[in-house]
Amino acid sequence: MKRQYEDTDFDSSLKKLNSDLMWKTKQKQELKNRILTDIEKLDSQEKNKNPILSTRIKKVSLIRKLAYSSIASIILFGLFISSAFVSPVMAEVVSKIPFLSSIINTKSVGPIINEELSERGYKFSGPTIRYPNKTITITVEGSNQYYKSVKGEIEGIVKDVLQSNNYDAYKVKIEKNVDVPYSEEEKKHIEELEKQHKKDMVLWKPLDKVLEKYHILQYGVNPNKTIELAVPDTETNTEEIKKEVSKIAQTITNEQYTVKINKIDMDKRDQDKRWMTILDYITDELIGKKEYKVTLTGYSINPKPRISIQTSLNSSDPNSKKHGDNIEKVLKEYLNSKEMQLLVKNDSYKINVYSKDKKKIN
Repeated sequence: MKRQYEDTDFDSSLKKLNSDLMWKTKQKQELKNRILTDIEKLDSQEKNKNPILSTRIKKVSLIRKLAYSSIASIILFGLFISSAFVSPVMAEVVSKIPFLSSIINTKSVGPIINEELSERGYKFSGPTIRYPNKTITITVEGSNQYYKSVKGEIEGIVKDVLQSNNYDAYKVKIEKNVDVPYSEEEKKHIEELEKQHKKDMVLWKPLDKVLEKYHILQYGVNPNKTIELAVPDTETNTEEIKKEVSKIAQTITNEQYTVKINKIDMDKRDQDKRWMTILDYITDELIGKKEYKVTLTGYSINPKPRISIQTSLNSSDPNSKKHGDNIEKVLKEYLNSKEMQLLVKNDSYKINVYSKDKKKIN
C-alpha cells in the first residue's frame, strides 16, 4: 500500500495512516489466518491484475501486508513526525552527508528480516516498523517457553541485518503474541466480512474471460453492489464492457450490479510506478541512517514528479538550511546516475526537504 501525499496534507494523512497501523500482529491471529487463506488464493488466481477490493476486503488486505513484512513499504510513505530530540545548537556540523549507496534492485529491510527469520524456521509475525521512534517489532508465536528460548536469537539476527546495511536509526523489540478475545461486535463483523469475501470469490471467476478479453487493469466489488473496472484511456468499448460484466454478475448472483469504468492515463500510470520505485530505493537509506536525520519520505507526480523529505531538525536550527540543501544535493547526484536515469527518464522533478515543523529548508 504505497502512499502519495501533498505537502499540505501532513495532518490528515498522519491521522489516517496512524489509524491503519494501530492493528497489531499479536491480536486476532485466528481471524487473520482464516480469512487471509482465501485472500491468498484470490491473489494467486489474479496475479497479473491488481483488484480494487471492497472497502472491507481492503482492510484485511492491509492487515496481510502488515503481517508479512511489506509493512516496511507502507511505512516508507507514512507521514509520521519524529519525536527524536534535536538540540537547537548542534555540536556537530552537518555539512557532510554521504552519497547514497548504489541501491538499485535491492530489497527493503523488512523483507530481508522476514526472509532471514523464515529461513531459520522461527515462528513469528512481522516485522512491523513503527514511528515516531523507528522501532522494528517482531512478534513471536507459540508458548511462553518458546518465546523465551528464541527471543535473544531473533533480536540478534535482526540487529545483524541492520548492522550489515549500516542502518543505525532503528530500535529492535521482540514481543510475545497475545490472543485477545473477540467482542460480539467484532464477531459479527468477521461473519459479514467472510460472507462478502466468499461472494466476491464466486463472482470473479466467471468474469475472468471478459476481464482478459478487454485487458482490464484493475477491478473490484464495492459494498453498494458496484463493480469498478479500470481500463486504459485508449479503450473505446466501454459500453460493451459494462453490458457483458453486468449480465454475468446478474446471472451469477440474481442481483443487479452497477458497473463503473475508470479510464487510466497509461503514461501517468507508468510515471507513477517509476517514481514509486525510485522512492523505494532511497527511503531505507535515508530513514535507516541517523546521519541523514530523515523521519519520512513521500512522492507525488501531480502536476509533475516531486520527492518530499521530512527531517527531525527544527526550522529554527541554524544548521537546518545547510542540511536540507545537502540532502537535495546527494539526491540529485543519485538520480543523475546512469542506473537511475533509466527510471527518471526525461522527467522534470523537484526535491523538497522539510523541517520537523513542516517548513521548507532547501
